Amino acid sequence: KQWYQRRVAITAGKKMQEVDEDATVSQLAFAALNLAIADEKSVQTAYYVYQELSEKFSPTPVLLNGEAVCLILQDKPEQAEDVLQKALDKASGDPETLVNLSIVSQYLGAQESSKRYLSQVKHSHPEHAYIARLAEKEAQFDELAAALLANR
Repeated sequence: KQWYQRRVAITAGKKMQEVDEDATVSQLAFAALNLAIADEKSVQTAYYVYQELSEKFSPTPVLLNGEAVCLILQDKPEQAEDVLQKALDKASGDPETLVNLSIVSQYLGAQESSKRYLSQVKHSHPEHAYIARLAEKEAQFDELAAALLANR
């Protein structure tokens, strides 16, 4: 299923570029597609697209988050954190920025910061997809832990 979805996304991305590769929406779709591919060349291409759009339109939280994800995938968490702080300065309650900061903070060993960012998202955007997936995984963990304890 994932292979098929990837193929469909690549095909749709190519069609968008054929129509107007300079259109902002085409460039954003192209960058997102390259992030999904996630190999070294694709991530670098996505990074350049996000930087170019930021220079053209001024950096927005969406563009800065895209750039930060590229940096994370390039194993540059400190740089990603700096970019995410800029995004947070622009929109203090942006859930994508808070989720990404939580992940980067955890990676950098800043557990308290990670928890704080995640708590902010849980309280301000409880319906966010990341929070829903996290709650699902926490429930699965609790079920497995209970089953393990019951079998002792």
